[in-house]
Amino acid sequence: NTFTATQLEHTNQMFNSFPDSLKVAYLDNTEKNVTAESDGVHQRQGRRYFSCLIDKSCSFVSLAADDESIASLRRTPKFRIELPGFPILGDGKSDNQNHAMPFMRGAFAQCIDSNQGAYFEQMMLLPCVLGEF
Repeated sequence: NTFTATQLEHTNQMFNSFPDSLKVAYLDNTEKNVTAESDGVHQRQGRRYFSCLIDKSCSFVSLAADDESIASLRRTPKFRIELPGFPILGDGKSDNQNHAMPFMRGAFAQCIDSNQGAYFEQMMLLPCVLGEF
């Protein structure tokens, strides 16, 4: 996992602030293991890739790690779906939204950019759109 201790701490603070609604989807990877060949992992693929979902209800990882501060902040994923290969996330927002789709429930989804809402005009659009439903 490539998250720093500060990023994990900030994520846990957001989980405490929004325990019922915040969920985080992220990509994880592991090295191939002895079952990779029987699982159909391509021989030239060096890692296995997973799409993971965590929320406030996920327990903290209890495995020993090199950096205890990071191990105590990391959560065990609620869902972990293996991807068929290297996830090429280069097209921006659409790829990120597609990566999170397996974890979505319900008829509507609101996908917000990290910089959305920085403009007054964008803040005015959301109530107008919701009024259509």
